Amino acid sequence: MATKTLDTNKDGHVGWKELDFRDKVAYTMAIILIASGIVMAFLCFFLTGDYNVTDGVLFYCSEVFVTGGALLGIATYVKGKFGEISSYIHKRLDNDEDIEEGQQG
Repeated sequence: MATKTLDTNKDGHVGWKELDFRDKVAYTMAIILIASGIVMAFLCFFLTGDYNVTDGVLFYCSEVFVTGGALLGIATYVKGKFGEISSYIHKRLDNDEDIEEGQQG
C-alpha cells in the first residue's frame, strides 16, 4: 500500500498544493462564506439611509460566520489529529523494527 507523503515546512504545515480536493473545497467555501457575511453587513449598513443593520442580515452574518468557522476548525482539527496519529504509528513501527533488528543481530 502506497502512502502519501506531504511536503511540510519547518512548522509542520502543509502547503496549498499538497492539500486534497476536499480540503481545498472546505477552505474555499469557508473563506467565501465569511467574506460574504462581511460584505453583506457593510452593504446593509451603508446602503440603508439610517445606517442600521436589519435582523435578517444579522441572522445571515451569524450563520455564515459559524458555518465558515466550523469548516475551518473541523478541517484543521481533523488534519492535526490524523497527523498526530500518523506520526505516532510511524514512530511505533520504527521502534518495533529497531527492536526486531536488535534481537536478530
